[in-house]
This record gives sequence, C-alpha cells and structure tokens, in this order.
Amino acid sequence: MTEEHTHKEQTTEELHQVEIVQEEKEHDHHNPTAAAMTNHIISNQAFLHVKLHQYHWYVKGPHFFTLHAKFEELYDENNKYYDEIAERLIASGAKPASTTEEYAKYSLVAESPKDKYLSGEEMVEKLVDDYRITRDLTKRTVLLAQKEKDYVLEDTMVGYKNYLDKTIWMLQAFLGKSALEGEEDDE
Repeated sequence: MTEEHTHKEQTTEELHQVEIVQEEKEHDHHNPTAAAMTNHIISNQAFLHVKLHQYHWYVKGPHFFTLHAKFEELYDENNKYYDEIAERLIASGAKPASTTEEYAKYSLVAESPKDKYLSGEEMVEKLVDDYRITRDLTKRTVLLAQKEKDYVLEDTMVGYKNYLDKTIWMLQAFLGKSALEGEEDDE
C-alpha cells in the first residue's frame, strides 16, 4: 500500500496524532535531532518575517532610505531560506513547523508591537541579536545533520550559516562595529 493510499484511510486527527508523536520524539531536549533544531530555525524565520516587515514599514530617521530598502532585501532573503529549509525537511520525511502556534512554541526570536518605535539603529541591533541566535542554532543543526548522515540538510545549513555570517557582518558594519563585536565569547 502506498503512503498516499494509507493517508486517505486515516482521518486528519489520526494523521495529526502521528505528527505529535514524531514531534515529541524529535524534540527530546536531552537528545535533539537535526529536524528538531531546524524547526527552531524555521520558527525564527517566521518571526523574522513579521519583524522585518514591521521594521520596513516603521523605520524613520536619517537612515530611512537605506534601512527601508535593506529590510525589504532581508525579508525577501529570509523568505527564500524559509521555504528552502522547510522543503528540505519535507523531502527528508520530517514535518516542518507550519502554524503560528508552532512558531510561537519553537521560536527563540521575539517580536513586539513596541519595536515600531525603535530608532533605525536599535532595529539593526535587535536584528543582529536575532541573526546570531539563528546562526548558533544553525551551527548545532549542521553538527546534528553530520551525526545523522543527512548530508543534504548539512549542506543546506552550511549555506544558510554563510548567509547569516555575512548578514551579521554587514549589519554590524552599519552600526560601526566589527563583525564579531558583542559576541558572548568577547566578554
């Protein structure tokens, strides 16, 4: 019997219960999987989608034109990776987070309606923090994917980490800082 045929015989509730069991297995915090870590990344990307749009719409000040365009570029790039990474999970048989409930559960990036009142520089500082959180998750995911011999996910995550490193460097340069300034290891 094909997987598609089996799915037709199961109710949506039964399929969701299977997914919940898989999720609980993958999200064992003592033994995380690459798929579980990737769901944190996808959830961060979902929050960044909202945050980058908020910043794009509300940025003010002398850097308006520069930041307005940069935030749009960042949300376009974020969306590209968001889709690519989620589709990689599906292709490997895993289930990417796909609802706001799941995003809120797994995201390590926060957003707030108050952020619309931040200066452009403060918005960029918050994004540096968010990209660093996501980069650190990405590093852990690369290691887990190597351990699990999921070389395609590993390659995808290495490419994403390179993008995050470059973005952090550029945002830091805008703030007049070196790429690694403010990293926890620098303290």
